Amino acid sequence: MLYLIGAGGHGKVILDALHLLGCEVAVLDGDPAQAGREILGRTIAREEKVFASLEEPVDFFVGIGDGSSRRRVTERWEGRGHRLARVVHPAAITSPTADLASGVTVMAGAIVQTGAVVGKGAIINTAASVDHDCRIGAFAHIAPGTRLAGAVEVGEGAWIGIGTAVREGVVIGARTVVGAGAVVVDDLPPDVVAYGNPCRVVRQIGR
Repeated sequence: MLYLIGAGGHGKVILDALHLLGCEVAVLDGDPAQAGREILGRTIAREEKVFASLEEPVDFFVGIGDGSSRRRVTERWEGRGHRLARVVHPAAITSPTADLASGVTVMAGAIVQTGAVVGKGAIINTAASVDHDCRIGAFAHIAPGTRLAGAVEVGEGAWIGIGTAVREGVVIGARTVVGAGAVVVDDLPPDVVAYGNPCRVVRQIGR
């Protein structure tokens, strides 16, 4: 049994992948309004109640798109000794030399090439490509259709928007948000919002 936390849109896609992988899944959500509803044939249970009732370590996965929430829930469950899984969709392509940490999601149509390192809890979303020797930080999100050329570095908690293209060797700082369709040809610092072609910093996060 694998406990999937998160019954929103991202969690639904994770659940679909787990079904294809033949996993037995219990779906949990922290929102009391979700309890008792169904998602892909599974009845959603209240996360707080299940978490409190578990006496032995279990396998779990956090299907929440927001990186900070995903980190918080992951740390809470790991703090009780539960085991964080990873989910690689059967229609994804991952090099045997790529290093995928626990909690990683690789969605359908995504490609992770040789020598890439994908950090804990990171998402490589639908049809995204991560080329050779890239480094993806913990709890980062590489959105659908994004293209990372070789040796790109993406910091912890960064969000790379849908359809973004990133030139080889570029470094994107931790927690930085890159807008949809951006073309990133130069390094970006941490904690900024940036977008455009070529991509430019628009503002610092929190300002």
